[in-house]
Amino acid sequence: MKLRNVFAVLAMLAVLLWGCGGTQSTAERALKTQQLESLKDLVATKSFTIDVKTAHPMQTQAVTRITNALMRNTGNNAGRIDVSGDYITVKGDTVKAGLSYFGEVRIANSLNPDDAGVNFNGEPLSYEVSENEKKQTVDIEFDIRGRTEPFMVIIQLFPNKRAAIFINSPYRNSIRYDGVVRATENTNAP
Repeated sequence: MKLRNVFAVLAMLAVLLWGCGGTQSTAERALKTQQLESLKDLVATKSFTIDVKTAHPMQTQAVTRITNALMRNTGNNAGRIDVSGDYITVKGDTVKAGLSYFGEVRIANSLNPDDAGVNFNGEPLSYEVSENEKKQTVDIEFDIRGRTEPFMVIIQLFPNKRAAIFINSPYRNSIRYDGVVRATENTNAP
């Protein structure tokens, strides 16, 4: 008898929380829609920069242990590393990136330390922009060749101007970056 009462209370609580948690006010929906439209307009200009704040490497357990030991007392760890100053800029048909890389390189194509990061500057081989209505994001996907390797890039832009960047390469482990998108102010911006 007691067990039935507990289940009844839990069921009512679940219905109550489910019914109340999914409501958004009209003003909140209108604001989110306005932000999403503003974001789509910004992407359509092809003149924006993503200021990257953090890197999230996808590493094996062995590399994670070493990275954590090296980053002790820095405020970083193997799963989240501050990379303020890194960027991706889209200007017309050109995409330029200067991103630090943390992770495992499977095939080293260069011994030049300048090639250690994710760096590219040029016209992508493919460039596609789409809107994900369910997630309310603007997604950009492109393939581009750096000096020594190709990169497959997926960028998710959110209405609050946050950005998630996923970089894949056949030569190194994947990595995700988080940052903030803004309009590029001048032609000399990074």
